[in-house]
Amino acid sequence: MSTENELINKSYYQTIIDTNKEEHPIKILGEMYKEEMQKERPELSAIRFAQGEVYFLNHDYEAAIYKWQYPLDEQFISWAQKNIADTHMEMGLLEHAEKFYMEVQTESVKLKSEVLLQLFSLYIQQGQHEKSVNSLKKAVKLNPDYTNVTEIAQTYFEDIKDWDNAVELAVNEAIRTESLSWFEILEGYARQGFTSNFEPNYFNEVLVTLLHIDPYRFESLTEGLWNSYKQSDVYVPWLEAINQLLLNHRMEASYICKKLPNLFEESYFYLISGGLLIEDISNLVKNHLTNWIELSSVSDTLASSTAILAWEEIFPTELAATLIHEAEHHFENSTPNHNGRREGMKFFDSIKSWAEKEGLLEDLSEYIKPMLDEFNMDVASPSRIRNLIKAAIEFMLEQKVELENVILEEINWNEEVLTELHDIQSLLGKMEKEKATIMADSFRKLKNSVSNNVKKELPKILRNCSELVKEDSDFSKLHIVLNEEMNKRIADYMENDVLIKFKQNFEEWIEDCEREFQDSQNRCTELAKSMNQQFHEEKMVLSGDFKVLDDWKRDIERISRGALRFDKVNILLRNNPSQLLLKGVGKVLGSISKNKDMLHSRYKNYIENADYSEIAGEIIHSFIQQLELFEESIKWDVNRFISNPQTELHSLIEEVQVDIEKHNDSLNRLREKPEIYRDPLTLFELKLRQYELMNRIS
Repeated sequence: MSTENELINKSYYQTIIDTNKEEHPIKILGEMYKEEMQKERPELSAIRFAQGEVYFLNHDYEAAIYKWQYPLDEQFISWAQKNIADTHMEMGLLEHAEKFYMEVQTESVKLKSEVLLQLFSLYIQQGQHEKSVNSLKKAVKLNPDYTNVTEIAQTYFEDIKDWDNAVELAVNEAIRTESLSWFEILEGYARQGFTSNFEPNYFNEVLVTLLHIDPYRFESLTEGLWNSYKQSDVYVPWLEAINQLLLNHRMEASYICKKLPNLFEESYFYLISGGLLIEDISNLVKNHLTNWIELSSVSDTLASSTAILAWEEIFPTELAATLIHEAEHHFENSTPNHNGRREGMKFFDSIKSWAEKEGLLEDLSEYIKPMLDEFNMDVASPSRIRNLIKAAIEFMLEQKVELENVILEEINWNEEVLTELHDIQSLLGKMEKEKATIMADSFRKLKNSVSNNVKKELPKILRNCSELVKEDSDFSKLHIVLNEEMNKRIADYMENDVLIKFKQNFEEWIEDCEREFQDSQNRCTELAKSMNQQFHEEKMVLSGDFKVLDDWKRDIERISRGALRFDKVNILLRNNPSQLLLKGVGKVLGSISKNKDMLHSRYKNYIENADYSEIAGEIIHSFIQQLELFEESIKWDVNRFISNPQTELHSLIEEVQVDIEKHNDSLNRLREKPEIYRDPLTLFELKLRQYELMNRIS
């Protein structure tokens, strides 16, 4: 069988034709086909496969597919299947191409690689990035040495910013090939922060591999990873991982580290900065100190040796004796520290930052003020700075008990305030009900007064219409005339009597309500003033919504206008027996003069004695109904007046409750885990002892 490279490049046909012939390959292969057909048992498989290649290269895709679909020998079947898929890709029939690629069955690693790379290309064209990534990763895993496959993967992962897969590829290839170029690529990813998503232990093997190849590049890659983890949540696990790695795999004794000692020094001071508990870092620190002094050059061991000696003094018996002896030896032979004042001031600033976080900065500043009159900090010696730091630490140690008392006082004060706020809340609720009842009751009286007056006075007005009944009246039409006049007098009475008196009474009611609201506001203002004095600041303003009064005036004006818009009332045109009799007699007898006295008497008597209560009820019904709706809204509007103070009060209550919970948490933390407060101060003492040693202060 031909080489697979020729099958990959679709150049197999060149291996079976006579290259000395100058005719086109299609013609040559056609003649070969014809000659083979003359044989008793022709072998056409190779020729057909080659013809398919030539047709493909000349873009005759249908002919190529036809040749590759024809029964072929087993050696060509899988490649023909892949070529058919290639042809569909060329024609843009991607779904069909994918189907044919997926059906390729072969043991050939190269053919599998080609299929995966073709699928990778196909999925990119379809915009299916997840599938394209998966195909590419399978191709790399299957045969990473296949032509350009890892370079393709690296470029693609970077193009689509798939940094996790890019990092994984660089790690695997660096370990597999031990090529420095892949380690450099990985270091570049680390320095850009693309490695921080991985667990620190993930990089153990690649680091160990590089350590044995090139210690300097190992330092450089380690520095990149170190800095990428510095701002992450797994910085401490990283420190644990790199320390364990260096304990298990020592650097060459002859190699002088350039980068690691500074990284170890910086991270050591991070560990003892006060943000971590001693029990959580003690084991890590032992390994860290061991590696630090081991990696430091002979001329630069002052920081690491003093760190070890200080740790041993504060935490005796925790470090190995050999490590302590080594530190003592280096310390005795170390060069003097020339940065004592600057380092001391930096140390003092870190203490002040911690004190500020704990709410002690103001007290600390007041305590050390006399020491700062005493000498000029700008030119102070390390010894004087040491005394200042020592005094600050001692002061804060004494403040622990005081801090508990302060927190307790804060809790008690807040609880007292909370009780007062709840009392005010209850008071506002009672005041709201009280004012709503007063205003609703007084409005109800006003409404009932209007209703009663109309029901009392309107019948009188209608009875007085009897004066319109004259002896010479046209009794056949008198009921119409009377009905018209009665409606006029009703309208006049409603407009010039009822509504005028109602508006006057309503104005008085509004004034009373305004006084009630103002009384409520005065009480709210006094309550707010009292609470603000306790807080020593304006924590709340209890302002009622006086816009309620304007809304009421607008509503009543609207209701009043509606009261004048009513249809004429049918007073004397009803079909009750008395009216029917009068109207009938009037029409029949009204023109006979001798009957006029009798009709005059009957009409007048009827007008003066008729029951107009139903009429009065009809006239006033709509108006009273609107007033009743207004009355029902009074309590809701009084609630609206007081809602702003209630909301303000509720917000302050929540704030005080949160403050109580926060202080309770702080108190419980101090009592249940005293190390949260104690450990930072112990670590400050540790750092102070190291400072003393570095500056040879006894």
